[in-house]
Amino acid sequence: MSTMLVPRGIRKSSNVITIAAAATAENLFLRSANMSVGRSVIVRKIFGYTNVGNVLIQIGTGLAGAWAALFPPILVPNTFDIQLEENEIPEIEVFEDITCQADILGCMIMIEVEEVGSS
Repeated sequence: MSTMLVPRGIRKSSNVITIAAAATAENLFLRSANMSVGRSVIVRKIFGYTNVGNVLIQIGTGLAGAWAALFPPILVPNTFDIQLEENEIPEIEVFEDITCQADILGCMIMIEVEEVGSS
């Protein structure tokens, strides 16, 4: 019996974000706006790359003092790229924009999400 995930929404990718300040949350994916019913977001893939040293990246929600992690920190080894697939990421559905931060500036992060909900 197959355990494939059945898509419920629309797959979208974020832009590639280069972390500009260490330990400072930055917007990664903004949910579709102006909807009559709010859309939720499920992170399906996480991509990261660094050539500035080993980096711990974190994906979460909120900015500044309101930031909260969605997943544990993810190690991106120096000069390696990482790609976490949906079977490696807990399925967490959130009704907020997705943000990210890293402990060293210069790391690149991108995600693919499934945006769920109707307009």
